[in-house]
Amino acid sequence: MASADQLEALIKLENDLKTQYEAKLTAERYKTQAAEEAQSKLQATLAQQAAEIAELKSGGSDLKRLEQENRELNNRCEKIKNEFDSQRTKGKAAQKELIEVKKEIKDLKQLDAKKIKKNLVETKKKLEEQRKANDLLTKSNRQLKQENHEHTLKIAELEKELESLKGEETEEEPQLAVAAEA
Repeated sequence: MASADQLEALIKLENDLKTQYEAKLTAERYKTQAAEEAQSKLQATLAQQAAEIAELKSGGSDLKRLEQENRELNNRCEKIKNEFDSQRTKGKAAQKELIEVKKEIKDLKQLDAKKIKKNLVETKKKLEEQRKANDLLTKSNRQLKQENHEHTLKIAELEKELESLKGEETEEEPQLAVAAEA
């Protein structure tokens, strides 16, 4: 019986150990299941994060591409602004040149060959008329001077005659006075 007792003791010990460890095993099983569930959640989170990382990487390359395009567009914008400024200064210079050219054209229109010829012809006609008038005036002036000289000579002769007549008259007056007394 000793072996049956031993066997019984062994079975009892096994049962005791089973009950003792069964609670621990169940707790461990729950812990393992919880850990497995946590692990599966973490794996799902990892898979989701890996997908997000992949998306961000592709989005990052998109972002990098967009940043590169933005830099290129900013550079283009700066170049266009500089070109616009240079074109505006060229435009202002061209406007100044245009104003000068318009003034020059106006001056050249005033010096138009047809107008100049017409003015020259008119000026020649006026000059010829003035020359004719001047010649007439010179002739009439000479004539008047000649007449004036002749009149002056005549006046001088007449004055001499008048004086000679006065001298005769003064000689005749005493004779007339004597004759009147007598």
